[in-house]
Amino acid sequence: MDTTTPAPVTTAPPDPAVVFHEHVRRGGAVRLRVRLPVRDDAPAQALRAVVLSRQTRMRHEVPGTLAAPTRARRGGGRVQEGEVTLDLAALVGRLAPADEMLDVLVATDDARGTTTLRRVRRPLGARARPWGVVTRGDEVVQLVPYTTFRAGHRSLLVERMTPEALAALHRWRRVAWLLPPVRAVRGTWLVGEQPHRAQDNGYHLFRWLREHRPDLPAYYVIDATSPDLPRLEGLGHVVLRHSPEHVRVAFLATRLVGTHHAEYLLPSRDPRVVRAVRGVRVFIRHGVSGTKNMVGNYGRFAPGFRTDRLHVSSDRERDTAVREFRYRPAQVRVTGLPRFDALLRPPERPPSGVLVVPTWREWISNHEAFIASEYRQAWQAVLGHPALADAVAGGLRVTFILHPNMRGFAEAFAAPGVRVLTQGEAELQTLLREHEMLVTDYSSVGFDVALLGRPVAYFQFDQERFFGAQGSHLDLNADLPGPIVRDVDALVEHVLDTARRGYPVAPGYADRAHRLVRYHDRRNCERVAHSVATAGGPAVQWWRLVDRGAAGLRATARRVRARVRAATT
Repeated sequence: MDTTTPAPVTTAPPDPAVVFHEHVRRGGAVRLRVRLPVRDDAPAQALRAVVLSRQTRMRHEVPGTLAAPTRARRGGGRVQEGEVTLDLAALVGRLAPADEMLDVLVATDDARGTTTLRRVRRPLGARARPWGVVTRGDEVVQLVPYTTFRAGHRSLLVERMTPEALAALHRWRRVAWLLPPVRAVRGTWLVGEQPHRAQDNGYHLFRWLREHRPDLPAYYVIDATSPDLPRLEGLGHVVLRHSPEHVRVAFLATRLVGTHHAEYLLPSRDPRVVRAVRGVRVFIRHGVSGTKNMVGNYGRFAPGFRTDRLHVSSDRERDTAVREFRYRPAQVRVTGLPRFDALLRPPERPPSGVLVVPTWREWISNHEAFIASEYRQAWQAVLGHPALADAVAGGLRVTFILHPNMRGFAEAFAAPGVRVLTQGEAELQTLLREHEMLVTDYSSVGFDVALLGRPVAYFQFDQERFFGAQGSHLDLNADLPGPIVRDVDALVEHVLDTARRGYPVAPGYADRAHRLVRYHDRRNCERVAHSVATAGGPAVQWWRLVDRGAAGLRATARRVRARVRAATT
């Protein structure tokens, strides 16, 4: 059964369903067996799997079977077990013609007519492998299970490629063990950002390499549909994601240089491919860090993340990386960020107006969650504020652009005279240089604007939920280079007052901005390139061996805790 009409659901997030068996069947189907807690003495009467797209409004539902409640093995509660089989061809037929991420949930209906929608937790102790490949015309679609880093929920990555690229992927994976001598001779670097982007530190480093080190076999990987693709014209050595050339370069690369997880640079997130691609992983932070505690994302033992060399901008960041992220001192280099070279270039024209750049929220993963979110309501209230509207009508320039992870929701924001941009319409670095003031919430671009000696305001209406129990690496009130505002009216009043006074920066905030980075020059790309070139060596293999053992122990501990939770539901 397919449907696009969501049923009413419970308002409080319920306990997740636990997949205790996942079987990939021949013929393109996956059978999931799930265990559900019974709450309030209201067992479920019907079960169905729900697959939601994060990028579109696609909702795919498949009915399943449900057993009667039984007593839990521990804890005294009751549980129900159910089974549902997903036909992969039917699911793929509902998808948009692009890579995307899908969340897997289960919906249950009880006798009172209440529908409960639960996230699905990954199979306990299972090693992820692709659910299968579906051929559609001249392309193949591969569904790769993915586990969210905080909650351990089951999601799916949709990968589209040609049959030739998939065949190349299998060939190179089979001979990967023979490649170390070839890699050493070729010295190939693979550089990139998120698949659809070429405007951050990866892009600026790659441009510098092509202009100053054309002898180095450095390649940039990007999606063929990216609006940033024209920015790479004339540089050469650009490979299109999921192409046979991408497969070849990835397996031969001695360096994987990215601004996020290195897996973004690979031709597939298939765990077998991830293990086979052995280049040294180099991580360039995509901004000055510290506002949000990202140990769970980018720490040395963060699930699903691994790097051999980390680049930061200040001694404070380096200390944090060693002390809290648990990296070895030899793994961390203070170089500055490649994009600072372009950021600090003398401006072509005087800046003007206010740029608004909210960051993303990890709990907003689909259109339904976005429409109901405080995030949408708060930022729309800012853009549509009567006082701001009067200022815009009087000539104030206001530009609004969302974080790349929220790019699919830009159409939901509108206000007379406010320019609302989608990703790809303009380069963020250019926007930062062209505007005289920035309004953000938690984004690292606040530090970029502060480095330019311009005012920044932080609109943190959901501070407690955003930081959660992890908190921040900073003392926000003492370290951020701008005031923190929690109220829409107060924010708009502050912005308009700053504009009326000619966009001054208070001396205290200017001092904070100066301490953000060690180097105030335009040689960041040069320092990063030198660090990348020296990032290899025998120590890397030893570090990987030690960390793999430690990660295995941590994973075992997580599985034990998960089994205890499952047994006591």
